[in-house]
Amino acid sequence: MKKPRLGQNYLIDENIACEIIRHADLSNDQYVLEIGPGKGILTTLLLENAKSLTAIEIDPKLCLALIDRFNVHENFELIQTDALKYNYSQLKNQCQVVSNLPYYAATHILKRLIHYRERFTQITVMLQKEVVDRLVAVPGTRDYGSLSVFVQFYCEVERILEVSKESFSPKPKIDSSVIKLTPLITPKVQVDNLKTFFSVVNASFLHKRKMLKNNLTDWENLFQSNNGKTELAGINLSRRGETLTVEDFAILSNYIYSLND
Repeated sequence: MKKPRLGQNYLIDENIACEIIRHADLSNDQYVLEIGPGKGILTTLLLENAKSLTAIEIDPKLCLALIDRFNVHENFELIQTDALKYNYSQLKNQCQVVSNLPYYAATHILKRLIHYRERFTQITVMLQKEVVDRLVAVPGTRDYGSLSVFVQFYCEVERILEVSKESFSPKPKIDSSVIKLTPLITPKVQVDNLKTFFSVVNASFLHKRKMLKNNLTDWENLFQSNNGKTELAGINLSRRGETLTVEDFAILSNYIYSLND
């Protein structure tokens, strides 16, 4: 089976690189993880501003160039591996992530980082603008969806910088944005069962234009009728999933779990 292209677009604008470092608010006592260092424009600045840097790169040719360039730094470690498969619990220290994530796998890598969120104090990453639009979206907007809920459930989210496609080589077709995620010590809302919570979230957005009563049919036996309205846990199921807050999803899932437990 043919392997997917890595599709790497290298940041070439040093001013943008400096801005990312500034917003990351690094100090010289911090351990940093960089995923997809590419040709090392961020790497150089990270080594100057952090206690140590661990870089993960999948491309063997880039790894050779990175080792040749940065191995003189005692605080530099390079791991040649796939960031989608790496076990981040193997990192020696809790650290801060600062990365220009590879476009072809950015969302999946971010989800994996959030899965290992206890290992990270902060995650500052550049992603496609359209992905960041979804991460920061609020209820009632077009971009709000299951990814928005997932990320905002586990992290505080802050959009910090817009980056033109002209800042890359080769130039991608879309602009980028930099986002800062701060993992929460405890999730934003009290959820009795995570599997139920995310099942409800994913089902609610399965057909985005459909009403909740048409998306939540797995729990149809729990629907209630109130003054001609179909409800579940007091929430009107004529609404669409995109109108529900993270708290609303918690109310639904906790109610469902309490009756199915």
